Amino acid sequence: MTTTPALPSLVLRGSSATARFGDGFHYVQWEQDGRVTRIPLDAIEAVRSLDRSFEVVLTTAEAGRPPAVYAVHDASAAAVTAFCAALQARLPEREAEGPRVDGEDLITEVPAGHPRRPSKRVLTVAAIALFAVIDVAVAVLREPVWAIALPFVQLFSSAGVFMALTLGRGLYDALRLPKHGITVMAELDHYTDKTKVYRYVDQDGGLHFYRESTGGQQLELSYDPRNPSRASARQSLYGQVMMALMAVVGLGMACGGLGVTGYQLFIALRG
Repeated sequence: MTTTPALPSLVLRGSSATARFGDGFHYVQWEQDGRVTRIPLDAIEAVRSLDRSFEVVLTTAEAGRPPAVYAVHDASAAAVTAFCAALQARLPEREAEGPRVDGEDLITEVPAGHPRRPSKRVLTVAAIALFAVIDVAVAVLREPVWAIALPFVQLFSSAGVFMALTLGRGLYDALRLPKHGITVMAELDHYTDKTKVYRYVDQDGGLHFYRESTGGQQLELSYDPRNPSRASARQSLYGQVMMALMAVVGLGMACGGLGVTGYQLFIALRG
């Protein structure tokens, strides 16, 4: 009797989409533009790997109808190859003359549980455009040297914003989720070159992953039942204090940089 070897949980991250597949999965979980969808294996006609791109071609009921294609671009070439090989090995065999269905009809969307927000890329581009307009205005109305000086100030401020938001959110989750969330023991799934990746299952059976540099074979996590992909590992009091201090430092950097930018714009417009 031949048994199929267990398949590790695979995650394929691209520039605008993420695909997940693993042992026990009868679908590919697709995350893109704030939506999470599940593509059953029965809905997949073929998979293709093209260097750093991966494509899932759905089935069609009509032979002449162009199939729908889901694609991940700018992913690791090695990850694309592994993901494609693993998925191909699990695709069901199809009879040439058998009945066909539209793969799009079999796809289901997983409720996100929280409102959709603008993507980080859109917010980043908007901030860069706003700063560029301010820099040009100050350089034209005052001194050309500000076209060089202000971007450095704004980079300093942006680093502070990143620190304040990242650490502030981490601290908020560390304080709130253990009291109001669901606590589980996550299992070590695999290693990357920088950190460990743990997996856990929510109440609805959805599989999620959490990155943490410390921890053993298991890691205590608390996740938000309304948004199970948002989780936090248990933090010591020392860790919480350090996160709070660094968030305050980041807030100071952000306020200082934005204050200098706003003041120079005010002086320039005042003439």
